[in-house]
Amino acid sequence: FIEALETAKCFEEGVIESAAAANIGSIMGIGFPPMTGGAAQYMQGYENTAGQVGLGAFVARADELAEAYGDRFRPTPWLRDLAASNGSFPA
Repeated sequence: FIEALETAKCFEEGVIESAAAANIGSIMGIGFPPMTGGAAQYMQGYENTAGQVGLGAFVARADELAEAYGDRFRPTPWLRDLAASNGSFPA
């Protein structure tokens, strides 16, 4: 989850401009599990235990982790807004 949240911050800061770059970079650069498709795809396809899928489900789980393990898991307002608007990372 931390690597995925850091990837979202890279989008927010303009370091990454496409989901493809984020996915390839996260797999090849930081060792994100390849079977997930990469960090951006993982966040956009995240499914929680209630069967909800997408960034909203990812943000909700990150909030749960933040409550249990600290603010390093807390999503940024930018990611919250993207999830709330049913947005996605640019292709």
